Amino acid sequence: MKNNINLVKGTHDLVGSDLEKYNYILENFKNISDKFSFKEIITPIIEQEELFVRGVGEMTDIVSKEMYTFFDQGEKKICLRPEATSGIARFAAANYESGFMKLFTYGPMFRRERPQKGRYRQFNQINIEIIGDESFYSDFEVIYIAYNLLESIGLKNKFKLLINSIGTKEEQINYSKSLYEFLKLKKDQLSEVSQQRLEKNTLRILDSKDLNDQLIINTAPRLKEFLSIKSLDFYKGVKELLNSHGVEFIEDDLLVRGLDYYSHTAFEFQTYEDKRQNTILAGGRYDDLISLISSRNIPGIGWAAGIERLIDLVSIPEKPIIKKSILIAVQNLNYISEYKLINIVSKLDVRFEVKSNNNIKKLFTYADKNNYDFIALVGEEEFSSSSIVIKNLKLKEQKKILIKDLDLSNEIR
Repeated sequence: MKNNINLVKGTHDLVGSDLEKYNYILENFKNISDKFSFKEIITPIIEQEELFVRGVGEMTDIVSKEMYTFFDQGEKKICLRPEATSGIARFAAANYESGFMKLFTYGPMFRRERPQKGRYRQFNQINIEIIGDESFYSDFEVIYIAYNLLESIGLKNKFKLLINSIGTKEEQINYSKSLYEFLKLKKDQLSEVSQQRLEKNTLRILDSKDLNDQLIINTAPRLKEFLSIKSLDFYKGVKELLNSHGVEFIEDDLLVRGLDYYSHTAFEFQTYEDKRQNTILAGGRYDDLISLISSRNIPGIGWAAGIERLIDLVSIPEKPIIKKSILIAVQNLNYISEYKLINIVSKLDVRFEVKSNNNIKKLFTYADKNNYDFIALVGEEEFSSSSIVIKNLKLKEQKKILIKDLDLSNEIR
């Protein structure tokens, strides 16, 4: 006996209610993106590995541990994209001219991390990006869009928004030196992961979920103390716009994003769940990203959200079914050809299905079980008299009509 071929570890099929939720989230995302004049872009699933090494950062977990990298036939290092922003930055570096480039995208990403609920090795993401604007208004706008998107899919009062300013790259470097000197004295008390990060990427320790690390971090110098007046004013502008538009937020001095390309505004939308993985949408400003992957220096800001994570939280509101539904039921499939039934029914704004069975009772049972509004039945008796039976299953009314006189649109109003 042959063994079944199973799913690749960390992947999953989207079907049934999960697929309905996927489409519901995507529909709302596309609607709000269009409302704010964003244009759709679809970037390749495969990219040059160097794009993420230079953009995301060689020492990040994504690049150093999680990327699916391989050599193509030309012996170039290619990878499956682990995130979408770097691909959009690559596009912008080649195509940006002036003004704003407002883009949205969605699709599968790939990271070889430990699979768990809501986290997969192939997962779907939605992204919003504004390229070419260095004003704090764009920071506000992308956060405002995210806030409204989450509310539009039924998550109102189910999330909190955390924000912080991580300043410019120069300010981060100065702070990182101070933080390193502070943590170096407590290295033996840090978790194993944080000890590794201490030498490679000190700022990432602020993102540690280890309880003992958090106690140490709470006594460390604050990044805010190293920000310039210009950076603080930028941050103030974002907060004032959020306040004026009723977007509630919590300032978190320890919030840093896990990718090297972030600067200034960083933010996360989190659920109130008491667990380590409670972030549902996150992003920030990346003014230096495009300069890391090209000869151009173009500012940007954006966010990403994992659709599977949102699927776990979303409930689709019930909508009244507007379309009528009809089962085309025949005892012999040849009747479909003789009556040209598909030509007739496919021209109507209805949902339909064709079912064939010698047992007419089973056809009616199937129609009732699947909640059809009407059944159009052609049995041996009907075919011999060139007629069809139309039954309204809700009103329990039926009539027999000669096929030459059939006006189906009139019968299923």
